[in-house]
Amino acid sequence: MKRRRPSRCIVPAAAAALALSGPARADEIIISGIPLPNVTVRGLDGCEVQYAMNGRAQSREVARSILHLDDVPALAQAEAEAARGDLARALSLLDEAATQAIKPWQRTWLHYRRTRLLDAAGRYTQACHAWATLLLTTTEPCWLEALPTCPPDRADKAVVEPALAQLRQARTEAGEDAVAVEVINAAIEAIDKAQRGEIAPAPIEAPAPRGEDESAAAPAGAPKARETPAVAGPAIADEIDRRLDGQQFAEARREIERLVAAPGTYPLDRLLFQYGRVLAAQGQTRDAVVRYMQCAILFAQGPHAASSLFEAARLYAGPLGDRAAARRLLDRAASIAAAIGESGLVERIDAALAELNSRR
Repeated sequence: MKRRRPSRCIVPAAAAALALSGPARADEIIISGIPLPNVTVRGLDGCEVQYAMNGRAQSREVARSILHLDDVPALAQAEAEAARGDLARALSLLDEAATQAIKPWQRTWLHYRRTRLLDAAGRYTQACHAWATLLLTTTEPCWLEALPTCPPDRADKAVVEPALAQLRQARTEAGEDAVAVEVINAAIEAIDKAQRGEIAPAPIEAPAPRGEDESAAAPAGAPKARETPAVAGPAIADEIDRRLDGQQFAEARREIERLVAAPGTYPLDRLLFQYGRVLAAQGQTRDAVVRYMQCAILFAQGPHAASSLFEAARLYAGPLGDRAAARRLLDRAASIAAAIGESGLVERIDAALAELNSRR
C-alpha cells in the first residue's frame, strides 16, 4: 500500500526552480481581511503561504489568507464574487483560474479555496469532492485539516456519485496513513447517512486558525470569528467527565449539545473527545468515530489526539469489526502518546495491540 509522504509544494525543484521562474509581477495577499499588495507569492510550504515583501521572505497560515496572483487573474475575480455572495459565479471563475494555473501549488490552492467556499455555503457533498481532489494533488498531511465541517446535505445523485468516487480514490492513495483513511471514511459515511435520511449529531463549528486574532475580518470561506460573552470553565468539563464516568449518558449529551450550540465557549478538542465518548456509549459507533477523528485531525498537536485515536481504534476492533484499521490507528496513537510522554496511555495501547495480535 502507498504511504503519504511529507513533501513541499513550493515548486518541484525548490529554490532552483524559483530562481528560474522569476518573481511574479504584482501579487497580493490578504491576511485576515488586510490587503498586502505588491508582494511575490512564491508558493506553499506545507499549509503555509510563502511570500516575499520588501525583499523579506515571510509565511502565513493558509486558513486566514486570500491570494490574488498576477498570472492567475481569474482567481482575484473569483474571490471578489465570493465576497459578494455569488457562489455560482465564484466557482465558475475558479474553473477559469484552473486553466490559467501552470504551477502545481497554484492548482492545490484552487482546490483548497473551492473546498472552503463550498463548506462555508453548506454544500457538504460538493465540498468533500473538492477536498478529496485537494488530497489527490498533494502528499502534505496538513491538508486533511481542510475537511468540511458543515452539516451533511442530501444532494442529487449526480453530485453524490462523483464525490464518493473521488473520496474513495483519495482513500486508496492515502495507503497506510491510518488517520487519513479513517477521516475520509468518516466523510463517506456522512454522505451515505445523509442520502439515507438519517439524522446526524449536531454539527460542530471548525476551530479558528492557530495564532490569529479572531476579531479580525476573515476571508470568504474561512472559519468565522466568534462573539462569545463567556467561556465555559473547567468545572463544566469536569462535570461532563463525571457524568460520562458515571454512565449518565443522556445528561452528558444534553450538556455537550448545549455547548455545541454556543461555539467558542468551550475547548473544542475536549468537546469533540467527550462527544465521541457519549455517542459510542449510546451505540452511535460511526458518529463517534467521526468525532474522534475530527479531534485527531483538527487538533493533531493537542492533548486529546492520541486518546481520540485510541478510542476510535477500540471501536474498529470491537463493534465495527475492522482489526486492520484498529491496528493502524493504535500504531499512530502509540507514536503520539510516546512523543508527549503519556506513559499510561502507551501501556493501554500496547495492551490493546497485544490483544489484537493474539486474535490472529
